[in-house]
Amino acid sequence: MTARPRTRRPRARASTALVLCVAVSAAWLLEQLVHDRPTYAARFGPSWLPLAAAALAATAIVLRWDGRPRLRRLRNALSWGGLLLMVWAAGGLPIDLLRVASRVVPGGIMPHAIDWPGLAARASACAAAVVLARLALESPQDETSLDVPAWYGYAAFVLALPYPALKTCWALGGTVGLRWSGAEGLTGSFALWLPAVPWLLAAALSLLLVPRWRWLPRRLLLAAGWSATVVVAMVGPAACWALASALVRGDPVSGGVATGTYAIVYGSWFLWAIAAAAATRSYQLRGELPRSPVAAPA
Repeated sequence: MTARPRTRRPRARASTALVLCVAVSAAWLLEQLVHDRPTYAARFGPSWLPLAAAALAATAIVLRWDGRPRLRRLRNALSWGGLLLMVWAAGGLPIDLLRVASRVVPGGIMPHAIDWPGLAARASACAAAVVLARLALESPQDETSLDVPAWYGYAAFVLALPYPALKTCWALGGTVGLRWSGAEGLTGSFALWLPAVPWLLAAALSLLLVPRWRWLPRRLLLAAGWSATVVVAMVGPAACWALASALVRGDPVSGGVATGTYAIVYGSWFLWAIAAAAATRSYQLRGELPRSPVAAPA
């Protein structure tokens, strides 16, 4: 029995991703036609985000079928740009699912109103992001594309530090980045410092992605790097957008934290997702480089 050519799988995934891009666009169009939807999803991102993500990703897929080498960089840029936007477009899906669960499980803490067209768009975007990520990671690489820098991990390390640094300062009783009014409950508490632990782990992960030698199993580091990137990419851009929207509307930022502090924290989350994706991809590509043979003694 003859084996199927391996090239069919990427083509099938590319076709699936293109269909999902069409589904995201159709769901976005349905959102525009349905009125009186719940407004909780408005803070997740701009209204045009799903359409932009679908357009970028679909363009990258069409160019993928064009094998001209001079389009390689453009294809890669559009692929990763479309993937990041698609992850952002899926960012509100956990809130949608929690609201659905609150309808099913008695005594749910979430409101029962559900943005069904938005849920369809975000679910389609999530599925598209999974397929697009698989396509981007299995793209054939030439020798020059494998020569990638390793400093992205250092950038991710620096970007992971602002939030735990502020949390540590506040836990010790400091007031850096806080307003005088409403900040009483944010300082001097070890329990409020605990949310900084994931970011300390993210900082350690960023450094582990720098060297080529393996401190931990390569697959474990890759799984941790890509998983952390996806989680933060679903939170950071949405938080930045919510803050920017509030500032444009002139809404007050509450909670006892200064507006500049919000900008630093949310901005670092947004940039960390980009740096962590680059660091993980760099680590993955450097691991595919052939090891130099050891010269035999003369």
